[in-house]
Amino acid sequence: MLPEQVTRAVMASEMLAITAWAERHRWTVHVDPDSQTLTAQTNHPAMAEVTPVIFHAELTGYPAVPPAWTCRDDQGGTPRNAFPLAGTGAGLPGSVFHPLPVICAPWNRLAYKEHDGPHQDWGGPTQWKTAAPASTRAHTLADMLNTLRAHLAVSPGMTT
Repeated sequence: MLPEQVTRAVMASEMLAITAWAERHRWTVHVDPDSQTLTAQTNHPAMAEVTPVIFHAELTGYPAVPPAWTCRDDQGGTPRNAFPLAGTGAGLPGSVFHPLPVICAPWNRLAYKEHDGPHQDWGGPTQWKTAAPASTRAHTLADMLNTLRAHLAVSPGMTT
């Protein structure tokens, strides 16, 4: 496993981009170097009522392996109804919101078979930057947040 100080250094080096991205898109993002986590919150754009969407990334081992991204409720749990529905839109050939539910992207550790995800065809998580060449690409945390934002923008609602 990657030494903790390497992950902390990478997190620190990406903070400026994460902060700028969050301000630009009006998301609340909290990065905790001690627990090596990132939590990002916004409201679902398609919902009539204010419906928070909370993305949580467990960053242990990043960037040697991708983060473990989940959708959480306001209590920190991961129920199905905390997960956005898949949608499609211009420039998005498919959705990262897989009905498993899992954020299905090479940059999510939980999408790999060895972490109970749907993809054994991508190799292991250490190959995340080159896996699935026709799939979504995001090599930094800000890139990952931006991809989540793009897919959330075309999501018709939340899983029930």
